[in-house]
Amino acid sequence: MKQDYYAVIFTSLLSETTEGYQETAIAMEKLAKQQPGFLGIESARDSLGITVSYWESLEAIKNWKANLDHLKVQETGKTKWYQWYKVRICKVERAYEFFADEF
Repeated sequence: MKQDYYAVIFTSLLSETTEGYQETAIAMEKLAKQQPGFLGIESARDSLGITVSYWESLEAIKNWKANLDHLKVQETGKTKWYQWYKVRICKVERAYEFFADEF
């Protein structure tokens, strides 16, 4: 990834009603990957879910948030799937990683 990009950190706690959630999450990831300015995504879920998506600019994030299909899913999330969620938008100024030989 290039330097000076943005991360959207979506932290959530699911409700007891999760019917259709997994399929929709997969569809939203596929749709996000088609958006201009999308750079990547990382996600983990146990009892608490954390998804981090990476974007070239604040404008790209704004456009993704306003995507009509994404808006519909956001509303379903509020009314059906989530007990709680929090969104953080951060500028990534530096990043590095490590890989073990066995990886």
